[in-house]
Amino acid sequence: MSEVTSLAKQLLSAQRKKEEIDECIKGLKKEILNTKEASEALAPLSNEGGSKTQNGITFSIGRTHQWDQEALDKILESTPREHWPPFVRQIIEYKVDNTVWNKWALANPSMAEPFHRAHSIKLGGESITKIDNDKLNKED
Repeated sequence: MSEVTSLAKQLLSAQRKKEEIDECIKGLKKEILNTKEASEALAPLSNEGGSKTQNGITFSIGRTHQWDQEALDKILESTPREHWPPFVRQIIEYKVDNTVWNKWALANPSMAEPFHRAHSIKLGGESITKIDNDKLNKED
């Protein structure tokens, strides 16, 4: 058997093992997320997202800011681009820099109201983002 064939067979074997390990990891995460402890940790995050660490396990619910494109159109259509707030840029849809938006909204509360109505947050799926093995071992 040539060296390349041998290496290719080793690679295929490693890829199969990786797939098995990935499936195992996915299943174990699902089992952890289905426990009472995980539900208790995730409950306070269910409306706003974020992360919470409990007994060395960090649980998370991701979130994505969404902006109503039609509402932003209505807000910005009568304003020349050079007068748009610094947190808005237009590509195909409006993009909002949330860091700049937050500062601007605090500094310009009366102007920020229509933008607040165009903003919502989409929560992501539940996940485990970190396991601190040292803390986990202290629980045993």
